[in-house]
Amino acid sequence: MSLLRSNLVICSAAIANCIVALVTLGISGWSLTGCHAAARNSARFSEMCFVIAFAAPGLVRLVHGLPSGATLLWAWFAAHLVHFASVAILFASFERPHIAQHPGQTALVVLIGSSLVFGTALTITSHSRAGTVLHNVFLYAIFGIFTLAFARNQVVLLRVLAPVLILAFFLRLTAHFKPWRPTLRPLIRFWRE
Repeated sequence: MSLLRSNLVICSAAIANCIVALVTLGISGWSLTGCHAAARNSARFSEMCFVIAFAAPGLVRLVHGLPSGATLLWAWFAAHLVHFASVAILFASFERPHIAQHPGQTALVVLIGSSLVFGTALTITSHSRAGTVLHNVFLYAIFGIFTLAFARNQVVLLRVLAPVLILAFFLRLTAHFKPWRPTLRPLIRFWRE
């Protein structure tokens, strides 16, 4: 895939998530509720980008012309940066009292979440064994967080996204299997004997 097409995919994910957040704010209004909704919806869009990127190794066999797994992970990272920005706007505009009441909890959530996301991004193109292992640890930790978040979601319709993530996991695993091709050689050998 060309560098221009890769950049187009990455920028498109960020722009699309900006549109999601802005439309949500336009519908819900500039308020605590509206900013919370924008942050949630930007996280949901980011999660859908993650599902595609996570399943990419297995999807390559089913979808021709799919961007590389690395490009799709960078697109997810770009979409998730938009989510981080929407959360930062929420914190700066409406959640100062909550942050003041729970500074440790807020700092821990932000630190762990951003460390996983940035760690995944920094190790996307790692060529060392340790970097690849670290990348997989980050990637599967994010997979676990997203899966649990959607499995326990209060909105029943959004619980459907947890099985979608499980399906992405199985698609990712199938990338390591070689396709089975039936052959007649053993049968022909049997008939010649």
